Amino acid sequence: MEAYLAERGLAPGIGPERGQRPKSGNGIARYRSSHGSTRYVAYVGGRAVSVLQVVSRDGKHATTANVYTAPDHRREGWASTLLARAKKDFRSVDHSPEHMISSEGKAWIEGLKRKSSWKFSKPQDVR
Repeated sequence: MEAYLAERGLAPGIGPERGQRPKSGNGIARYRSSHGSTRYVAYVGGRAVSVLQVVSRDGKHATTANVYTAPDHRREGWASTLLARAKKDFRSVDHSPEHMISSEGKAWIEGLKRKSSWKFSKPQDVR
């Protein structure tokens, strides 16, 4: 999963992407591909520390595909911050718990669901 922290266009299986990393070296970059993938990458001191990738068929509804945070930056709220950013760009951001392979990822989603301000919509068929 660490490979998804790669620079624009270098993440495995995604291909060419548009977007710029933060000029200050701190902040969130949004990298978009032409086939519906959007990666949100958090940078601290010029280093990529967390990534959230969503995929969308219609540009309105997205599904979380990958989430990763570098071990030395876990439990700092990066994944939640990136999810909040994705929710600003899409009407809904769904997840598919049955596809999550790590117990840490499952615990993260369950924690968000317990917070009253976080509402997850059911996956939508957007064919």
